[in-house]
Amino acid sequence: MNKNITISMVICGVMVAAGISTSNASNSLQVPVGFEDIFDARNNSIVDVIYNDLSITSLSVEYDRNEVLLASPGILVEKITAVDMPPLIFTSDVLLKKLSAPLKRINRQGTVGDHIAVELDEANSTLRLVFPDSYFKSSKKTYDKVYIPHRSNAGFVHNHNVNYLSDSWDDSLSVSANETLNLTGNSYVKSSWSYTKDIDFSLDELALYLESRDLRYKAGRQRINDNFTSSTPSMAFSFFNSISFDGVALGYLSDNYLDSGSGAASPVSLYLSQAGTVEVYRNGRLIDIQQFPAGLQYLDTRSWPSGGYNVVMVSRLANGVREEKVQPFFKRNGMFRSGDVEFLIQGGRYDAYRGKFYSRYSSKNCDHCSVWKQDVSNNHFVSTTLGYTTESALTLGGGWLMDGYQHYANTSVDIPINSWIAERLYLDGIYSANGSSGYQAGISKNFSQLGLNLSYRENRFRGDRQDFRRFGIVPTYDYNYLQFSASTFLPWNIGLGMSYGMNTLYQEYGRQNKNTFETWDVNLSRDFGLLENMNLRVDLGYYRGVNTVTHNQPRRVNSEDRVFAQFSLGMRERSYNHYQSLYLRSRLNSGGNNLYGANYALNLDNPSFDKGGKYSLNAGVNSDSSGESSGNLGVTMNNRLGHSAAGISRSFGKNSYQQYYLSQRGGFVAGDGDIAWSQGDTSSALIIDATALPEGDFFETRNRNMQSVVVKGGKKTVLAIDSYQKIDPNVEQLFTGKTNTFYNLDVKAPSTWAMPGQVYRVDVSATRNQTVTGRLYVNGQPLTNARVVGGNSLSDEEGLFVGDFSLKTDERLTSLTVKKEGQNYVCPLLEQNVRVTQGIMQIREVNCEVQ
Repeated sequence: MNKNITISMVICGVMVAAGISTSNASNSLQVPVGFEDIFDARNNSIVDVIYNDLSITSLSVEYDRNEVLLASPGILVEKITAVDMPPLIFTSDVLLKKLSAPLKRINRQGTVGDHIAVELDEANSTLRLVFPDSYFKSSKKTYDKVYIPHRSNAGFVHNHNVNYLSDSWDDSLSVSANETLNLTGNSYVKSSWSYTKDIDFSLDELALYLESRDLRYKAGRQRINDNFTSSTPSMAFSFFNSISFDGVALGYLSDNYLDSGSGAASPVSLYLSQAGTVEVYRNGRLIDIQQFPAGLQYLDTRSWPSGGYNVVMVSRLANGVREEKVQPFFKRNGMFRSGDVEFLIQGGRYDAYRGKFYSRYSSKNCDHCSVWKQDVSNNHFVSTTLGYTTESALTLGGGWLMDGYQHYANTSVDIPINSWIAERLYLDGIYSANGSSGYQAGISKNFSQLGLNLSYRENRFRGDRQDFRRFGIVPTYDYNYLQFSASTFLPWNIGLGMSYGMNTLYQEYGRQNKNTFETWDVNLSRDFGLLENMNLRVDLGYYRGVNTVTHNQPRRVNSEDRVFAQFSLGMRERSYNHYQSLYLRSRLNSGGNNLYGANYALNLDNPSFDKGGKYSLNAGVNSDSSGESSGNLGVTMNNRLGHSAAGISRSFGKNSYQQYYLSQRGGFVAGDGDIAWSQGDTSSALIIDATALPEGDFFETRNRNMQSVVVKGGKKTVLAIDSYQKIDPNVEQLFTGKTNTFYNLDVKAPSTWAMPGQVYRVDVSATRNQTVTGRLYVNGQPLTNARVVGGNSLSDEEGLFVGDFSLKTDERLTSLTVKKEGQNYVCPLLEQNVRVTQGIMQIREVNCEVQ
């Protein structure tokens, strides 16, 4: 038997004999006589530090059975005092002083006391920091106005999209791009432009952004709708055209909040006479469970569904008492916060071409213009907007707009309702001094088995005839729009969907010559499971479309009625890295023109030829009863160079047609002293540097809840992240079939938040665990009861030891350091005495010398 096991049994025997209770014992245990030197020896290790149930860093520690000494406590101070951690009652300097002193070791049953303690798990190399409750600020204090920190780190992010389309009639090429250049962290320049064969060059945005806490200032060319939605996110704007203007804007900003908010919800409180558990029900279904101590408590509603409904709170107290309370609840989701005053002030000049300008090379009507001459109409505007949302999710807002010589007033109201037909009523409208007006009204209701939406929009133009259809911020023509949709499930799991839409457009001034298009859709659906990976879906539907044209009183009506039945047989197969499906469809129409088709799709995620890429293939053939048929084939590739796609489609029969396309979406990022290609998705990014990792292995990295990327050892890649998000990357090794190459990964990333245009470098390194076994000798005699430094091992009475060493991926173990009774020994490892079998280093004999 291994001597370590024997020692453990002796300790347990001594504890029992001494009457020591393990539930009350700390790590200061009584040790048998003669073993003090072994158990009082100090060890060194690299551990993963856990705080607030989060892994915050890895660092070196020195420890014995009573205390732990941190090698670099300053690293922990920066992590623990971050704004997204529970706030402490003292400063960073005081915390550094406390962490620099030896910390008491406790087990999970031990008490913390009045000082910081640690739980050290030597087997898993983890250290959990445990702080007394008295170290934290009162939980009653709100931290609503806490802002994210950032660094003055310049960076550049470029994203582009190139598309080429060629068909039987013509060819077309389009290029669009977005760039963000960060200057000082809270100041950056954003641009958005596009080029197409027929429209030439269009500049939608080129603006300087300056941000401070909850304020944002913009100067340059910018998009008016972006300003409305970012500075007054709780309001609705149904009557503004999408235009770009040259000017300035000052508005509210919620992105810099630590908790940016996801809407508004009415507070839900509950008084508990004793500690207990609260179960929350909606319409008889459990939606949440929370635990509280005694007293008045406020429930966390972030995970609750949005809408207006009653919640039933069932309290189960520690003494067995059950209490029940019913309370109305209202919630709206969105990028806004209750209690904040949202505002926007903007003004400038816009042109009728939505950002298009001409140089002498592209202008068709200005041969004598300067190179810098812009064909821009002289349209000026100024607008102000205010919005506010209460805790009960009620939003009120309004604004004023001067567009040229026209003045407008707009308003927006969003009201939560708890009724059987609606849970939300929203209204927004606009009124002009010339009598023109527009409004939109709608209701919505969402149950687990029922969805209902109804909205109506109407715009009336009462201005001068010469301004009819004049291009401006507010539409200058007449129209109305009605949309209704509902979905539910009938008995026998039959899905029912209904929708109705009406769109009326008036072609001439005075609401004359109108065109009305109406549609009705009713659909029944049912899925039948045939086999494990095969199902049959049956759809029965009715469609009616009516187009009514009224011109100078005569009225023309064109209508279409269609009843159809569609049968879809689906076969699917899924594996750990691929998914493929085949669907056979048959659609029988009442008009007789039946459709038949087959579609095949194959998705490959991280295939063996490119562990960091995703690939897909899709193909289809279709035919109808008139003899017309068509086919298509497409391929997409998503790898570190971006997203690329290619495809071809062709129809056969009387009207032959052919089309093929090429598309590439990608970009590059630069910052933090590095540059790399990217997939082109967001305005912030991390460069994952895996050049220190072993080649041939693959590693998956993600930042919080963002989509992950796979990087190959020895390479770099880019991880796209959302702006205003904390940099907190996590890297995991992918299994490649090798059983002896598992690594402990160390990620070095800046502790900050990424601002738009910022790019940070993340260095990933690795260590591997090496199990070593052998015998220790000194002067020809076994070296007994000696501690092998770095191997967490003791030699037995024959000098035999089994140790686990943490080595760098390219490091070789060439010698051992051994300690016994205060004496240090060095033990060189000779290559002829070492053999590696199944990842275990076996040493025939190790001769040690006094150091």
